[in-house]
Amino acid sequence: MKLRKINNNAILGACVIIMMLLCALSISQPLIFEKQMASREAEVKEKLMLIRSAEERYKAKYGVYTGDFAVLIKAKYLKAEDTLIPYSDGRKFSLAATTIIHKSGKQIPLMECGATYEDYLDGLNEEAIQQVTEKASDAGNFPGLKIGDITKDNDNASNW
Repeated sequence: MKLRKINNNAILGACVIIMMLLCALSISQPLIFEKQMASREAEVKEKLMLIRSAEERYKAKYGVYTGDFAVLIKAKYLKAEDTLIPYSDGRKFSLAATTIIHKSGKQIPLMECGATYEDYLDGLNEEAIQQVTEKASDAGNFPGLKIGDITKDNDNASNW
């Protein structure tokens, strides 16, 4: 009888320890994701700033932006590896360029370059990635990091 009571206490003690570990993990997982996300975003931002700089130099010479990384690479404004999104298994940043006509009749060149959360958070918690993507989309924002805007003049501002 005494042996049975000890076994029950040991089983209950083990259950309590397991529950404590599960609680600790449920608290730490979002914190770990946020830390990894911030680290990856810093690298993506650095590359986006390099791309913005390359596009600005191209525009200074030709008067328009280009929507083709090959043009920036050929002109030696950008290295090929700077077109790749960190942690994305070789995917490239999206890049687009156009010219709009302002109300005054002046032509305004525009460019946009970005990477989605799904691209640079690849390999992290899928549910957390989906949550940040939905949050941005629901707020009407780009679901990731980008510079410039293809629909309106924003002086190639970033969204971070």
